[in-house]
Amino acid sequence: MMDSVKSDSLLSLLNTFSEIGKVQPAGFTRKVYDDQWIRGQLEYADAAKRFGLNVFMDQMGNVFAANTADLNDQAVILTGSHMDTVEHGGLYDGLYGDLASLVAIGDLFTTMGSSTVPLVAVSFSEEEGSRFETTFSGSKFATDQFDRTNLALLDEQGTDFATAREAAVKTLNDVIQMRSQRLHVKEYLELHIEQGPVLEAHGVEVGVVSGITGQMRLLITVNGKANHAGTTPMDMRDDALQTANAVMNSIYKALHQFTDLRFTIGKLNVFPNVTNVIPGKVVFSLDMRDLDQAVLANALAQVRSICAHRAIDIDITTNVQPSRMAPELIATISQSAAELNLSQTAISSGAGHDAQVISYQIPTGMIFVPSVGGVSHSPREFTKSKDLANGLAVLSTTLKKLAY
Repeated sequence: MMDSVKSDSLLSLLNTFSEIGKVQPAGFTRKVYDDQWIRGQLEYADAAKRFGLNVFMDQMGNVFAANTADLNDQAVILTGSHMDTVEHGGLYDGLYGDLASLVAIGDLFTTMGSSTVPLVAVSFSEEEGSRFETTFSGSKFATDQFDRTNLALLDEQGTDFATAREAAVKTLNDVIQMRSQRLHVKEYLELHIEQGPVLEAHGVEVGVVSGITGQMRLLITVNGKANHAGTTPMDMRDDALQTANAVMNSIYKALHQFTDLRFTIGKLNVFPNVTNVIPGKVVFSLDMRDLDQAVLANALAQVRSICAHRAIDIDITTNVQPSRMAPELIATISQSAAELNLSQTAISSGAGHDAQVISYQIPTGMIFVPSVGGVSHSPREFTKSKDLANGLAVLSTTLKKLAY
């Protein structure tokens, strides 16, 4: 009965959030510090208060909900995910873990009272890097890993990170109390949709995450010379797009030699982007992921070699090391799934998560539930209600084992 109540609470919250950041023709966009992101964090805080939890925030805009009003310097168990989305993203990525953590802690607090170890839910400010060319800024700030040079980064409208943050945090702080002292986190748990096809393809209900691939993101700028398309002879052109095309083809060919490396060129900007002007500059992204940091380093060396001796600049915007989940938390999550009679498997994650950043400093565990068709970062992203409920049950059972 109680599992049904928890599941209904989660589905109700997801339904509420299905109107926050909704965009046309489909999907959700909540970029860090924009109006819909603010609306989401405020709604998260209101939901936490309805559970009787103590709500506070930090200077990055991370919003927390604790089952005690008196944390002091106590070690806590933290669980949650992120509020931001990719542009035209799905309903579940990040948000599912956000809301499930709130429901799990709220229900445990309602039914069992205070825990031996305080439980804290968190809605991290940003993970996706969809507004500024940086990722995991929320969890990095919470764990004192944030690079303050990122405050100068500009979004596409020319607003810098620092200005956007200041305005959004001020709005939140009008109704949410600020906590300047960083939490002392004993362990961290994150519940997430898989964002891939493995669990569904094998008919498995729960994935116990063993590790998360390292991720390196580059912005590659190819410089040429803009000029008139009709008056400049072909043999006298310095066409940045033609050069970029050759470079991208060389990158594809070189990186395909790495067996397990996953790489994507997903963003391309041409300047001045005018029909009758030879492109003078091209900027494109390169996303590379692997469980072996040495493979990522070798891949980067290949890219640098391809770009050498040309008018090309390479900026590393994200460099996240591979991580391993804590063996003791893997065991506890597995035990919880077994007690709930749910099928399970060990699985690695090809997507980056806040759990990855946090795991560098704090014992971390992660739980996956199936994604229909393996689709994510898309309006078609979907996870069945029974799978959402299963993940919530595993998270709740694990938190109970760890904290009570």
